[in-house]
Amino acid sequence: MMELFTDAERDRITAAADRDGQEPAAWLRQVVRERLDAENLEDALVGAHFTVATRAAAAG
Repeated sequence: MMELFTDAERDRITAAADRDGQEPAAWLRQVVRERLDAENLEDALVGAHFTVATRAAAAG
C-alpha cells in the first residue's frame, strides 16, 4: 500500500509511525481501516489518502 504515496508522503508516514511507535505499514493500515469502518469503500480509499497525508504532515 505504501507504493500509492509519493516519496515525500512516505517519509512523513514513516515519521508519523515512528512518533506513534508503529511500523509504517501498520500505521497506514490502521488509518485505512478507520476510514473503511466509517464509510463506503470508494469514499474510504479517497478519504484515507487525505487522512494519511494530514496525519503524516502533522508528525513533521
